[in-house]
Amino acid sequence: MYDNSKYAYIVGRLRALDTQMVDQNALDRLMEAPGAAEAFRALNDLPLMAGSLGEHGVQDFSKVLSGAMMDTKQLMLDLAPYAEVLDFLWHKYDFHNLKVVLKAKLSGQDYQEVGHALSPLGTISAEKWEKHLMEGEKVELADALPKVVRLIEEDYEQNEDLTVISSVLDQHYLEELDRIASRMKSPLISSYLKRLIDFSNLLAFIRVTETKKDEAALKRTLVQGGHLSSRIFQDAHGKSYEDLRQLLEKKIGGDDLVVSLSKFMDDNMLISAEKKAQELQQEFMNKSKQISFGPEPVFSFFWRFENHMMVIRAVLVGKLNGLPNETIKNHVLSI
Repeated sequence: MYDNSKYAYIVGRLRALDTQMVDQNALDRLMEAPGAAEAFRALNDLPLMAGSLGEHGVQDFSKVLSGAMMDTKQLMLDLAPYAEVLDFLWHKYDFHNLKVVLKAKLSGQDYQEVGHALSPLGTISAEKWEKHLMEGEKVELADALPKVVRLIEEDYEQNEDLTVISSVLDQHYLEELDRIASRMKSPLISSYLKRLIDFSNLLAFIRVTETKKDEAALKRTLVQGGHLSSRIFQDAHGKSYEDLRQLLEKKIGGDDLVVSLSKFMDDNMLISAEKKAQELQQEFMNKSKQISFGPEPVFSFFWRFENHMMVIRAVLVGKLNGLPNETIKNHVLSI
């Protein structure tokens, strides 16, 4: 059992840092900058980014943002009373890296071709991922994964379909989060995870529908353990999005899924549904402000910081590509 009172110091430090994050005025200044270079230099005006630019130019923005994320991760590890609890945050990047490496292995790519796509924020180093890809060295991530990877490789040999990698590993990622959450005994984190599973199932339904895959393909991508039964999405297969929306409207816990699905129906863009789901999850985790001690405010801080880094990244990418400010605004998460 964890003693939540031991989180008092880290929660206090992070709540002080939370006041230094990007606000709407700062975001408006970034978007109103005449060009990408000017927007990049404006990052120096953001308290949590001040001094991180060094000699870097705008073309190095990804390195700068990743560095800021790594600094925040290290601060949290230094302050956290139970560092292993933070794996709930870092495993997102571990499973992302596993997808990248496994896809590279099956498609015959080498590490030099995919190393840039790996995130340093996971619990497993880039060097270990390279050895895993090039030499087959085992990585310590989840007990069931070696068997899962073998099944994926066998499936690929038969079907040559790389999309199965994401769907299968997403399921095991969520199962690993459930294992960690069960040890924390936090109702808020457990509910967050159930919501994450529900959103994952909704997005899986949209992907399968848009690619016109069969119900068996949908069933393989659905995850158990959400607030809503995954059977709802199976029953809606082959029906319209409006039919699914009506089904969700009748279910307790389906309101936010309706909002996310409606956003997709309005824009006909999967990224719109994903963006809305992430925003709704962050709103849900704002309930952690009512919690004095525990992992909940810590997680909420990191997700909010991660969200802000994504917003800054989207603005800079848009500027580099010469997109109008209005277009950039429509593609960034709310803060």
